[in-house]
Amino acid sequence: MKNEKRKRILVMLLCFTMIGTTVLAGCSKPDPEEPEPLPSNSLTGFTTEEGYDEAANSRRVAAFVVENAPDARPQWGMDDAEYSPDIILQGEVEGGITRTLWFYRDYEKLPEIIGPTRSARPPFIKFSELFDSIFIHWGMSHSKGDYVGASTVFKKDKVDHINQMTLDDKEGMYGRDTTRYVNVEHRGIIYGAKVSATIKNEGFRTTPEEYTKLNFNKIEEPASETAATQVGVTYSSKAFEGTYWTYNESDGLYHCSDFDNDLTRENLLVLFDDTEYITKEGYQGPGSAGSVTYCDYKLAGGKGKYFSKGTVKDIEWAVVDGQLELKDPSIDAATAKASNDENLANAIETLKADEEAEWPVYNKYAIVSPDEEEAEGMEEEELLANSYVLLNMNKGKTWIGWISNNNGGSVSSK
Repeated sequence: MKNEKRKRILVMLLCFTMIGTTVLAGCSKPDPEEPEPLPSNSLTGFTTEEGYDEAANSRRVAAFVVENAPDARPQWGMDDAEYSPDIILQGEVEGGITRTLWFYRDYEKLPEIIGPTRSARPPFIKFSELFDSIFIHWGMSHSKGDYVGASTVFKKDKVDHINQMTLDDKEGMYGRDTTRYVNVEHRGIIYGAKVSATIKNEGFRTTPEEYTKLNFNKIEEPASETAATQVGVTYSSKAFEGTYWTYNESDGLYHCSDFDNDLTRENLLVLFDDTEYITKEGYQGPGSAGSVTYCDYKLAGGKGKYFSKGTVKDIEWAVVDGQLELKDPSIDAATAKASNDENLANAIETLKADEEAEWPVYNKYAIVSPDEEEAEGMEEEELLANSYVLLNMNKGKTWIGWISNNNGGSVSSK
């Protein structure tokens, strides 16, 4: 597997080896056995006790391209009471406009209608690959001149995708809305109940392989002590629209009306990335004079922001072995390990004193160390100095604003 030598989570306990097999010095009782963690949604953190269907762990993530032009709003399914997307990624595509990519951990549980669905762009495909997603869209950009289009990326990266333009739609997954008086390109929809059967018909691999799994707090907490109840995002100096959020303390959610609905999210992430503008001539076919300038994201990693509970934290992000990694630079690995060790010791003492007690929360921080080859010969102090802490988010649904690091992207909050 590609992650056998990937940086691994440290499991270094204060004065224990395996829980349940060792005893504390001077104690006669064996350490209590740690319970197995409940199956959980890797995109929201919700467990089976909180409504997550464990069967979804055997299925891949599905990612849907959804338009964000004014005539496309409000988008069907975006604020669905039961099945709004687990993650909504918003980024610039071309001409200063943005588009969205919706991620669902369980494609058996989708809104009745999703859309308007639109065409694929290379950066969105690349981002979806971080989650081992099946990519669902209506059309795509094509390569020409210096521009490498979605058609090339699909082939080169061998991405499993469903394109309305070429699909033999036996199940009737795609359709056109007839209730809105807008141009036809703003009325392409997907019937959520038809997605699972369509994926099966396409014969794709459905068992997930290595994919991004986000980390979540076991107990909800603010991102920091820095207030951020008003958040505004500008994607670049070329983008003519932004996205604006307001935190509502009464429900603990960020609210946005820019999509002509009341979209709510527990978490907001802003990822700064390097971008490049590439112009493709003859956009409308051979001999045409029209051109279009695409925004290409590099997935280069860098700085970012995490917003939750009306507060904000500076973060860092990177793509590591084909997965998205969110780092928390506010705490060093040595401090995080000491906190984990102390919490574990306290948990064991509590359980030894009261055998009927439930396991308290003890392992708050996920610490990532160098791989085995790099770590060989390192003492613990050196190992921790070369390790870092992953970001813990609060459980819930997330919006990601993907903005330009070098072409005028910005975020403001107060």
